Amino acid sequence: AVVSTQSTGKGIEYILLHVDEPSDLMIIRKQERHSPSHVVPLANYYVLQGTIYQAPDLHHVLNSRLAGTLFHLQEALDKTLKMSRYDPNKGHYWSFDPPAPSKEEKLRSEPCSQFQRESVDKLIDILTKKYQHFMLRTGPVVTEQQNLKQESKDEPQR
Repeated sequence: AVVSTQSTGKGIEYILLHVDEPSDLMIIRKQERHSPSHVVPLANYYVLQGTIYQAPDLHHVLNSRLAGTLFHLQEALDKTLKMSRYDPNKGHYWSFDPPAPSKEEKLRSEPCSQFQRESVDKLIDILTKKYQHFMLRTGPVVTEQQNLKQESKDEPQR
């Protein structure tokens, strides 16, 4: 790509759209020139404190904003659906009190039962006693080469 200072040629050109001295911001546009009067913008870039960033296009900005909005709308609708009630005598009504959690929900919220904790502790204790010699020792790891050097130092000199 060529930086063009002429507006008469054809091809890709970069133009400086805006310079803001106090904030050290520059906006650059990449565009394709078909004739002196017909230009198609391809991308916009902004330079902030010496770093160049590509500016998002309108499609990506709107897509991101709509996705965030729809996510929060869906959450709100799910919560209102949980509060909506129907009774044949009353008809439709709203219950703003949170429902009490069922036994199943309480059990699911606990990571494990007391029995499971005790069983795992017993298993770990049994395995630790059975395989003590496999337990990792905390301390410096000595390589075979270091071990040979130490043995040669320990032997009496002749």
